[in-house]
Amino acid sequence: MKLNKTTLAIVIGNALEYYDFMLYGFFATILAPLFFPHENPTLSLIASMASYGVGFLARPLGGLFFGHLGDRWGRKNTFSLSLLLVTIPTLCIGLLPSYQQIGIWAPILLVMCRLLLGFCLGGETSGAMTYMIEHTSPHHKDKSSAWLVASCYAGTLLGTLLGSLFTLPFMPSWGWRLTFIAGSFITIIGYYIRRRLHESPEFLSIKKEGSILDLPLKSLLKNEKLNLFYSAGLSSAVIVPFITIFIYLNSLMTKNLHFPASQVLLFNALLMLLWMGLLLLAGALAQRFGRHLIMTTGAIGMGLVAMPLFLMIGSTPSFATVLTTQLVLSIFACAYSAPTSAFLVSLFPINQRYSGIAFGYSLGHAIFGGVTPMCLTLCVQSFDLDCVPALFIIFSCILGILALRGGANADEKGTGRLWKRALIKT
Repeated sequence: MKLNKTTLAIVIGNALEYYDFMLYGFFATILAPLFFPHENPTLSLIASMASYGVGFLARPLGGLFFGHLGDRWGRKNTFSLSLLLVTIPTLCIGLLPSYQQIGIWAPILLVMCRLLLGFCLGGETSGAMTYMIEHTSPHHKDKSSAWLVASCYAGTLLGTLLGSLFTLPFMPSWGWRLTFIAGSFITIIGYYIRRRLHESPEFLSIKKEGSILDLPLKSLLKNEKLNLFYSAGLSSAVIVPFITIFIYLNSLMTKNLHFPASQVLLFNALLMLLWMGLLLLAGALAQRFGRHLIMTTGAIGMGLVAMPLFLMIGSTPSFATVLTTQLVLSIFACAYSAPTSAFLVSLFPINQRYSGIAFGYSLGHAIFGGVTPMCLTLCVQSFDLDCVPALFIIFSCILGILALRGGANADEKGTGRLWKRALIKT
């Protein structure tokens, strides 16, 4: 599948917004003593992880707001607005004084910035999913979905590379600020590119027919409650492995194994390159063999290997064991994540689609993405429970499989039969 102008514009904008949002997670160990100073470094890191999580908690609110606008006002205008607004908190984080300079206001303002970032992302991801899949022919929906998911990691990769550069020993201690400041200005370019797009043809069709609803959410809660739950379940199996692989294991290498932050960020950059390739491969396989087959394989695989991998880390903590865990989990996580956009879009009718994806998918991110970093850090660092990350992954995979099974009947391609055959074979 070739990247046309529309696909390229969506991919660039989505990458830039994820650059802004995920950057904080990679600097959690650096920001902890600056904004959450404490005599106990573990408590300081937990507080920093908690502030990372609040960004996810704001996503459902952003989903409600931008979802309503997207189903009423149009896809293009809505997710262009979310991209423009995200520049404000990103710039503020880069310029925000530390706790030593302004006291308690430093962590308060930082948390507010994270809330606004999460609020905006609640409209960005769902809008990009809806717009791109509505612009794609049935023969390329899974591949388009893979490109969109890969763009998230392209943005995170950009943040990782800049993060590794500005945390090198010869860089000033405030070098991390430049990554946020640069991100706020780069995002404006993405907004300009998006403003040149045309509206979704499917939205234009319901607008012409007069099928636009006054309150899409009201209709969703009345007629699509199960699909909202399926969206949240699908989200859990995407976000929990991602946070475990890239955020939790990142902080483990920095804090417990004492690797320099710049070196850990560079390792993550290479891993993200692998993710992008795996996602595009998984998208092609999903288009060929059915998305339910590929996603089910990914979820079952993650659930089976998680416990042995983290018990291995607990018994022999080293760079080799952590890297092995990241690589093995990544293969299955990419298989599950790649076709998610196509699956989500198939769950909801056109006039409720933006709201349905924005609220349901963001709700899953809020519940699982919001608490996972803090809970993992608290349980493992304070109580020495090495198996907790595996339990989180297994639980999220169970929810992800249930979401696939429940949503199979709504899939516009009728690939539910493939899911059943895949489950029987497994």
